[in-house]
Amino acid sequence: MESDVFQLTPIRGRTDLFYPDLDVNISKILPTALTLFGKKYPKNKVLLNNLSEKIGWQKIQESEITNIIFIVLDSLGLRQFMKYSQLLKAKFETNGLTLSSVFPTITSTCVASLRFGEMPKTHGIVGQKINFAEINNVVDTLTLRAKRSDVDLSRAGVNVKNWVWCDFPMANDPTINHLGLIESHIANSGLSHLVYKKPCSIGYSSHIDSFAAAKRILETPTSARRFLDIYVGSIDSITHRYTTESEVLKDEVENIELLLFKMLKRLNPKIAKQTAVIITADHGQENLTEEKSIIVSSEEEEELASLIKSRGRSGRVIHLYSKDGKQDEVADWFANKIGDQGIIVTPKEYHKFLGKGANTQEIIERLGDVQVILGENASIYFGHSGNYDPIFNLGLNATHGSLSKDELLVPLIVARVDDLLGK
Repeated sequence: MESDVFQLTPIRGRTDLFYPDLDVNISKILPTALTLFGKKYPKNKVLLNNLSEKIGWQKIQESEITNIIFIVLDSLGLRQFMKYSQLLKAKFETNGLTLSSVFPTITSTCVASLRFGEMPKTHGIVGQKINFAEINNVVDTLTLRAKRSDVDLSRAGVNVKNWVWCDFPMANDPTINHLGLIESHIANSGLSHLVYKKPCSIGYSSHIDSFAAAKRILETPTSARRFLDIYVGSIDSITHRYTTESEVLKDEVENIELLLFKMLKRLNPKIAKQTAVIITADHGQENLTEEKSIIVSSEEEEELASLIKSRGRSGRVIHLYSKDGKQDEVADWFANKIGDQGIIVTPKEYHKFLGKGANTQEIIERLGDVQVILGENASIYFGHSGNYDPIFNLGLNATHGSLSKDELLVPLIVARVDDLLGK
């Protein structure tokens, strides 16, 4: 398996936590894709060297591409892809790469890296629930709700696009028609306001609806080149509930592949000939076990109130914002609390996780000055047990955010439609 060739560097000699690969990762997929539309990027911004010997990429270069379908399968880590995929896995050797996700391995950050084609330190969405100095509060970047508020800040008139630190890659190019397909309940809301310059998403109600809508969009005449994002969130939800080792997850992966291939087979042959398909995931997931559950009691939370101004979170990573002069005490408190079930990271090490220059004041303000990064199967809960459904066990049984191999390694597939279908 290619994950055996793709070597991640262990963190501090641990066997369960690894540094993200700062060179071969998901932030380079979008710039690589846009080279098919004639865009030019520095070599260190794309995956062209990694793809150059892949037969599938070579076939894409043979004639003009006017349509790109960019599919993100939320939470389909490499190991689950290799275990449960059938149709796509058959093309992995000739059309695939193993990539690293980014830190933290949380949807807000990873999707932003996929949509901007930049590392988190460049686009600024450095976690899910993080502090924004612009409003001096922790905001859930998935929902755009501030801490202890039910109001969507964008709908309340806050220009959240000013919180993004980089340019929107396709916003000002009239030659590219950029559209997205995403579940109806999240279309053009929450995170979408951060990662798109203007609303461009069309909601769908099911996988059948999603791929049928994709076919109709692709077959609608246009003089522009078309870039179609398709976000699939069901694998994430299913893995949270049924874990990475699940027949239900296998069924879902097979179902998505089957419907995707059906749509591609029915696509107008002229359109199909000019269409490239790029499929990846934002991150994987780590299974949780009860014996590795860490509980911070209400009494301990009161104790922490004297040490921290606020607390954010990206799944299995806790972002801490220390009071003045309290950073060492905060780091020591959590180091004692989690023991060997994770690590504590402070800004002097941020460059190892985010890249050179990642210990700026702007990043520390957003991400916090102490990070709690949990290890294998570990979870942490504040003021409750984390047992959300003790009767049916339909609560949170797997999640992500941290730096296990299962969270970090993801697949990438690139192909022309006819190549993907084996024609």
